Amino acid sequence: MSIRMMPMDYVFSRFPRVVRENAARLDKQIRLVTKGQSTELDKSLIERIIDPLTHLVRNSIDHGIETPEKREAAGKSREGTLTLSAQHQGGHIIIEVIDDGGGLNREKILKKAMAQGLVSNENIPDEELWQLLFAPGFSTAEKVTDISGRGVGMDVVRRNIQSMGGHVQMFSREGNGTTTRIVLPLTLAILDGMSVQVGNETFILPLSHVTESMQPTTEQLRQLSNDDHVIHVRGEYLPVISLGDIFSVEGAETDMTKAIAVILQAEDMRFALLVDHLIGQHQVVVKNLEANYRKIPGISAATILGDGSVALIVDVFALHRLTRDRVGSLS
Repeated sequence: MSIRMMPMDYVFSRFPRVVRENAARLDKQIRLVTKGQSTELDKSLIERIIDPLTHLVRNSIDHGIETPEKREAAGKSREGTLTLSAQHQGGHIIIEVIDDGGGLNREKILKKAMAQGLVSNENIPDEELWQLLFAPGFSTAEKVTDISGRGVGMDVVRRNIQSMGGHVQMFSREGNGTTTRIVLPLTLAILDGMSVQVGNETFILPLSHVTESMQPTTEQLRQLSNDDHVIHVRGEYLPVISLGDIFSVEGAETDMTKAIAVILQAEDMRFALLVDHLIGQHQVVVKNLEANYRKIPGISAATILGDGSVALIVDVFALHRLTRDRVGSLS
């Protein structure tokens, strides 16, 4: 896959209008400052970072920066400042949304978090408390507006960032503004995959190894003496492997004629992988599983789906090695 890098100015250039229009609606005076516009990022990430950043900018305008009167009363200039910055750091890009507004109200957030049962210790560190703002449905806004997501949406911001292989943090001091920091990889390992369902689990099959899929018939299936099965496809008997059996997935389909056989090609060998349902084809961001958890035989990596759940990416070559032991039974 060829990597195409683009400058962050492609993203930042759309925010002067966003700030100008929304500040006017709220009778606020806000100056936008951008830094690091020439910082480059993978094009696939550039396109996907726009929505989360827009939400964060709107949130700063709506809830962060005060009205001119409140700022003046607090000894600040009547005009607030909203800063967007981007910089490279190692193999990552750091994108920050910084406002010089009123900051986060710890007491108010803590009270709401305890009322929702999210926190039991009132001495929770600030950084941990701020992370609760990304919990689904969590909001301390007393007045719902359509500027910053109607009181919801910060959980969607975090989910979108995680789906890009990144993470988001928030820093704030009451009265001194808030900084939201997004950390993303400079480039992505993107895989064309086929999503399949087994029980209630979702797995990803590398599309480059998928040749076809079908619902097996009784006539196509043949049981061997060792309880293994083969399937007759286009004049050839192929080993059959159940994805549900390999990973002991609860609720997996046990009737082969009700399952879907996905024919996979690995090196010089083809075999059939049984799954419950085909979900669809799409690109996924590959995340190293060993760095975050541990190596799982038969799994090459993981990805975060659009709904925030984790799907495991199947190691076709590992399954290929498993089927080689069964080839002798086919003669």
